[in-house]
Amino acid sequence: MSDGLKLQGGCHCGAVQITVATPPAEVLRCNCSLCRKTGWRGGYWHPDQVTITADPDAQNAYVQGHESITLWNCKTCGSQTHWTPLTAAPDRMGVNMRMFDVADWQHLPVRDVDGASG
Repeated sequence: MSDGLKLQGGCHCGAVQITVATPPAEVLRCNCSLCRKTGWRGGYWHPDQVTITADPDAQNAYVQGHESITLWNCKTCGSQTHWTPLTAAPDRMGVNMRMFDVADWQHLPVRDVDGASG
């Protein structure tokens, strides 16, 4: 649920809570195998603009084959919540927009990204 410009949301069971200062400029819809299989819709921010609140043992980390990001999910409900950079640019992290109320982001422009080809 949003609070002014701030977006607040979390995983299905509530163990992982996410707060961002402002909505993203756009939502990315990628067709790579990981995004297709997890239903990811990406919003992107500088890591300083994202607050993840969860017990340290509430999340699983998955490092993709190309080892540029760590994808995080809730250990209890399995929701794919966010990713953090490993070798990717450290000034950007992704949050699955599906963790927020759809009314808070459905009006944003959606950009399709062809992650399957590269």
